[in-house]
Amino acid sequence: GFVPSDSSSARPELARATTDGRRWLRTGGGNMADDDDFNWDEDAGDDDGFGDDTGFDEDDTGFGDDGDDNFYADGDEGGDGDESLEPEVEVENAYYAAKDTAEDDAAAAIAEFKKVADDEKANLQPGKWGFKSLKRVCKLQHTLGKHDELLGTFERLLTYTKSAVTMNESEKALNSLLDFVADAPNITTLYDMTLDAFREKNEKACLRLELKLAKVLFARRDFDALNKTLARLHATCKLADGADDPAKGSQLMEIYAFKIQVATELDQPKELKQLYTRALKIKAAIPAPRTQGIIRECGGKMWMRAKQWQKAYEDFFDAFKNYDEAGSPRRLACLKYLVLASMLMGSDINPFEETRAKSYKSNDEIVGMISVLDAYDRQDIKDFERLLKKHKRSIMDDAFIKDYIDDLLRNMRTQVLLKRLQPYTRIRIAFISAELNVPAEDVEELLVSLILDNKIRGRIDQINGVLELDSAKSAEYWHYNAVQQWAERLSQINGALAQRV
Repeated sequence: GFVPSDSSSARPELARATTDGRRWLRTGGGNMADDDDFNWDEDAGDDDGFGDDTGFDEDDTGFGDDGDDNFYADGDEGGDGDESLEPEVEVENAYYAAKDTAEDDAAAAIAEFKKVADDEKANLQPGKWGFKSLKRVCKLQHTLGKHDELLGTFERLLTYTKSAVTMNESEKALNSLLDFVADAPNITTLYDMTLDAFREKNEKACLRLELKLAKVLFARRDFDALNKTLARLHATCKLADGADDPAKGSQLMEIYAFKIQVATELDQPKELKQLYTRALKIKAAIPAPRTQGIIRECGGKMWMRAKQWQKAYEDFFDAFKNYDEAGSPRRLACLKYLVLASMLMGSDINPFEETRAKSYKSNDEIVGMISVLDAYDRQDIKDFERLLKKHKRSIMDDAFIKDYIDDLLRNMRTQVLLKRLQPYTRIRIAFISAELNVPAEDVEELLVSLILDNKIRGRIDQINGVLELDSAKSAEYWHYNAVQQWAERLSQINGALAQRV
């Protein structure tokens, strides 16, 4: 509960003043979690990353009421207001008044918050209320699109990190602020300003901040700026001879994860394979599951491009497990890629027999992929294509999966075709076309490929549109015959193109 106190020795940060100057002190009980000012001086702990921890300032989630800002006792709202308030109480009250104003008039609130910072500096010294006020101003200016003014306010805010607030407090507060203004056009300038303020004081904070900047640059696809940032980061994690420092395994894993993502996005297979190989050799003391997931996912995509389905399957499986452990939404995408690789490699193992994967069988993003896998196993081409259209959002809208649908269809058509040809010595191409649900030209191309690969023995009678199968003749005969037909086909295409020219 709260009891009134007339003691002038009461801690200011644990007090609120009524209009007659009396204070109300917390004596135990109650929930103060929503009051951002009650943990300013408490030890926030050692945060290992520039992540989602917003730290001491719980009001960072928006501009609304913090929930516990009204400290008047029930039924008692103060006296006649004749007594003058202490300077710190006046500044504090002005801060909360500005918060109320911000709910209805952002522009007016900016002026009030600035006045709070000015009054605190003039009557006391730069401290927590000025710091919190200027942070609020930055948010409001960003919301109003006043990004040039934001730079000036942010620069003033950074001066408080020198002595007004501790490094741990300022790092956490600025971290949440940078998250809030992440879509600002001058966000990289804000990061550079913060780095300059921290560089001489806290090397670890700078490392975390630059990794956070790398994430922003990657999201913006500003690969030139990102590569410069990563090069600067990597230089701090090397030994005198230029080799990677084994003692900085965790940081190196983060850096390589970004580099691998860039190589994947820019389609640089040679660079990707080199980075992937180096990353797997790094031994981090406590490897971050999310980082491991990124590396394995990109590795899986690399093997897919090389059509090494088995290796891709193994990497996607590892990526899925790591993402699942980290609670990352990327786990669903990797589970779909795992199913894709399973179909392409012709595995008889159902990926959803694995315990972790089984728990996602009913997920809306996965249901479509399971249906497609079932149609693929049944070799039902028409149902397979129908399901691809039905689950377009969860399957075909994924650009990576879409790139391999043709490979899947080709695999499936090949399997169905080989099965259909078994009882025949002669079969019309039109019949095969109807069975596979593809044009006759595509059937001929597929048949030629099967003959060249010695999977079937026969010849194509293009005049009558018939495939003649004969297992009596030698494999060399049918291989030569297929090459000849292929050459004739190319000649026809060349002639047709020449006529168009």
